[in-house]
Amino acid sequence: MGTRNRDLETLSQLSLVALIVVACVVGIPPIFNVVVEAVAQSRIMAPPIRFACRSCGEVEDVREVMLGAAKHAGSTVVGDAYAIALSLLTGKLGSEPVKVLEVEVRLQDGSVRVFHERMSSTWNPGDRVKVSMGRIKPLS
Repeated sequence: MGTRNRDLETLSQLSLVALIVVACVVGIPPIFNVVVEAVAQSRIMAPPIRFACRSCGEVEDVREVMLGAAKHAGSTVVGDAYAIALSLLTGKLGSEPVKVLEVEVRLQDGSVRVFHERMSSTWNPGDRVKVSMGRIKPLS
């Protein structure tokens, strides 16, 4: 009788192992799919990672200004310097005022920088930009 109990016990253990293997084979793919779908959904729902950009900002104001023309009794040194630089580049050094666009950009750190662009500039208030090497470039 001892061998019959031992054989029955071995058969029961093998049956149990077989059931566990079948349960794992049948049960793992659906569990795996649920986990994969949860991870994919969390990536969709998560906000995109934004890196800090010290030179990124938004155009606040664009206006036409005359450089080199004294608005008051005295002129600004910076305005005259821009007018001289632009007239040297165009080859027309003289006392004529130069029309340029003054573009105000509020950077992400809260500071405001002012740039002088050619009259053909296409910047509009609200445009997202990046300042690179002293020039305004579109943020892409």
